[in-house]
Amino acid sequence: MTIKPSKRSLSKRFTSKQSSFTSNGAVDWSFEQSFELLALGQRAGINVPVDDSIIGVLTSDNSIDNASITSTVKVRWYNKLLALPAYYWILITQVIVILPHAAHLPLWLMGFALVSIIAQLPRIKAKFKQARHLKRIYQGIQMLGFLLGLAGLWLTYDATFGLDMGVAFLALCLISKLWELYRRRDAYVVLNLSLFVLASLFLMDQGLLTTLEVIVGVVAILLAFIALNDDANTRGDGRLRTLGVLGVGALPLLVVLFLFFPRLPPLWSVQLSGQQAITGVSDSMSPGDFANLGQSTALAFRVQFEDNRPPQEQLYWRGLVFSDFDGVTWRPSREQQQWNWETAQQTPAWVENAFATAADKVKLAPINYEVVLEPTQQRWLFGLDYPFAQSQGISLTSDFTLLKNQPVTQQLRYDVLRYAPMRIDPKLDDNVRRLNLALPNQGNPKARALAKQLFAQAGSDPVRYMNAIERWINQTEFRYTFSPPRLNANRIDEFLFDTKAGFCEHYSSSFTFMLRAAGIPARVVAGYQGGELSRGGNVWEVRQMDAHAWTEAWLEGQGWVRVDPTAFVAPERVEQGMNALTQAQGATMFGDGAGAQISYQQYQMLQTLRRLSDQASYYWQKDIVGYDQDKQAGSLLKWLNISSVMQQIVWLAGSAITVVGIVALMIWQRRRKRWHPADLPLVKLSKRLGKRDKSLTRYENEGQLAWLDRLSATLNSATLDSADLTSADLKSAESLSSKPAITILGKGKPDSIQRNSDQIDRIDDIKRNYRQLRYGRLSTLETSNHKYQQVLKQLKQSVLSLL
Repeated sequence: MTIKPSKRSLSKRFTSKQSSFTSNGAVDWSFEQSFELLALGQRAGINVPVDDSIIGVLTSDNSIDNASITSTVKVRWYNKLLALPAYYWILITQVIVILPHAAHLPLWLMGFALVSIIAQLPRIKAKFKQARHLKRIYQGIQMLGFLLGLAGLWLTYDATFGLDMGVAFLALCLISKLWELYRRRDAYVVLNLSLFVLASLFLMDQGLLTTLEVIVGVVAILLAFIALNDDANTRGDGRLRTLGVLGVGALPLLVVLFLFFPRLPPLWSVQLSGQQAITGVSDSMSPGDFANLGQSTALAFRVQFEDNRPPQEQLYWRGLVFSDFDGVTWRPSREQQQWNWETAQQTPAWVENAFATAADKVKLAPINYEVVLEPTQQRWLFGLDYPFAQSQGISLTSDFTLLKNQPVTQQLRYDVLRYAPMRIDPKLDDNVRRLNLALPNQGNPKARALAKQLFAQAGSDPVRYMNAIERWINQTEFRYTFSPPRLNANRIDEFLFDTKAGFCEHYSSSFTFMLRAAGIPARVVAGYQGGELSRGGNVWEVRQMDAHAWTEAWLEGQGWVRVDPTAFVAPERVEQGMNALTQAQGATMFGDGAGAQISYQQYQMLQTLRRLSDQASYYWQKDIVGYDQDKQAGSLLKWLNISSVMQQIVWLAGSAITVVGIVALMIWQRRRKRWHPADLPLVKLSKRLGKRDKSLTRYENEGQLAWLDRLSATLNSATLDSADLTSADLKSAESLSSKPAITILGKGKPDSIQRNSDQIDRIDDIKRNYRQLRYGRLSTLETSNHKYQQVLKQLKQSVLSLL
């Protein structure tokens, strides 16, 4: 027989601290599981939030009908998540905090973190019969894991203390602390340390994706803090509201700190240990390297021109110069002495000689632009022919390439000037000439023979010879493709006479070889070519697919001259850009067959997604991360007429105090009790009466009408007591009685009977008016209605006359 007790009594039973029930002695649902019990593995279950639909499912023996619960309790997944005990929330936060570090933490440390988190599950800890055994074993694992972790960090980072090693050590400390998670005090230490580990992500990267990861982590940690202080709340009610109050209160203060906090230079600089993956153009070039980059839509760098942008065919982003060739790979020459020059230093002769060849209008009005380079883990930078950096820590080499004093481990912004046209090395040093004519003693005999033949036919004229090579390539069926055939030993011969299909490195390598074989100094330059406008139309984006290699030939009286042999076969690659060429040729760029079609479709999809994400990332880097001291001083501080750091600090403190005050006022306004217009006079009356006699005030769980009835009954009782006393012995009764006659305005006065009677009449008037305003026909009217206001005025007058 199923009975249904009242909802109030059953809900009280469910929320009782001592309440628990069993089904056949096997299941024990405790609606307030202790953190310490879970941490010791003595409670392995998860709280199930109780829905109102469970009310009324008790059987005759006062036990829970489990079948009815299964069919009636329907709790959504996010309610279950919010209702989790604090112990589980702490474990969830560890996963969220550690996972974003997977990109730079050693694999063995990530494995140790995973094992440590799993080992803290109550079901794992429950396998230990006694708590002391659990603590002893876990303490041993903690010490051994920490010591082995220190040795692992030492070996992984080659005993070099860098930024990435410091972050890994911080993560190791957090992971080790999990092995002694038994008390709430330990939980607070873990959560606070998690905030530091989460913030260390910004030491590695300040991108938009990293910021979103940190926001998710902070939200999870705050929910864990809330759950830790609200562990008895088995339904999770109010946790999101508390999180919202904390977030809304912190956002204004965050904005004030972002706008006004002084942008101070770093107090120290710690470099990465060099274990990060290298992306983009590398320090060597072999056939196939640039073809792999050509299929990547990853961003290489962004450029914002101050004035007009040069035409597409002039956008050659110079990066590295290769002079050494071993028959397979091109590399920078180790024998050539490189000179580095920064703008703060005295101008060397090779720079002055190059400037002397530029026209006066070029010297007065160079092209000014800013480059935002993505991390490459390398030192070389990119700029248009010929670049002159305006930023500190960047030097110009004698090959007219830009070089950073340290590897680019984070996004880098630098300003560049371009002076063009300009001739570099109009006079070639003998040693440089020898290095740029060097070829392997053997190999590629067909290419050598063809070079001698065409050079002789051109009358030993270098320009006519290069034109002859161009004609020979155009008359032969050469093809530009991402998927060239594999080459063997004599790579130049196989490409020119057999496969005749390749990417830019095939053409630049073969062309440079042909020039050297004819006695013309030549070298390969690697970098990027072209690019495209962003979706906003104001930023030029260069991607890995724009990676390119071309040839520089030295001509008498002209110096080094750029020649792009790829334009012989695919002129649209230079004139329109790599993206336009890929769209025009479609899947044929990726090879033949169904695999090429699939690769092309994946390329298109990834390109669209990358453009959207890169556009959002650009504005994040430009307006948020790039909000440096110069922008702060040039915009906000200038607008507010702030001229010193002290004024800036005063503005910061004043704004912060104002924001905190406004937020506190808003929270107070939101939390203060709001009364109905008809209830407010009675609330004031209760407070006034409570100051004279606490028994006359209204109780928290007492309704207004019930309180007025009790007040009227108290006065009526006092009136009857006073009426029983004769006028002759009234004075003596008042002196002897331990409980004199009660009135609202006073006690034991001669006219108390009449006064109590009048007060009872006024209370009746108050009840009559209150019923009309709250439960009668007037309750359906707006409070601004004339009739409503008239009765409300009578209610207030009755209360005032009663007082």
